[in-house]
Amino acid sequence: MSESTARQPFGSTVVPIIIAVLLTEVLMYNLGSKYNPISDGFNIPNFLIDLGVFVAIAMAATWLYQRVFKLLRRDTANKE
Repeated sequence: MSESTARQPFGSTVVPIIIAVLLTEVLMYNLGSKYNPISDGFNIPNFLIDLGVFVAIAMAATWLYQRVFKLLRRDTANKE
């Protein structure tokens, strides 16, 4: 079901995490969340909300990144 590491795209973990970090910050800012676990103290409900949003965006970004890579790989294979 999953591809071997040799067939996975370069940055298949790093790129979605960077996208997730940026989109989580933008989304939480637009929702009015001003929670910072470092300076505001550790608040478990707010931390779980932030973590849940991050994981959801990271999963979506990973799935989308893999799909785009497969489409690009299929297009280049058809041209050869």
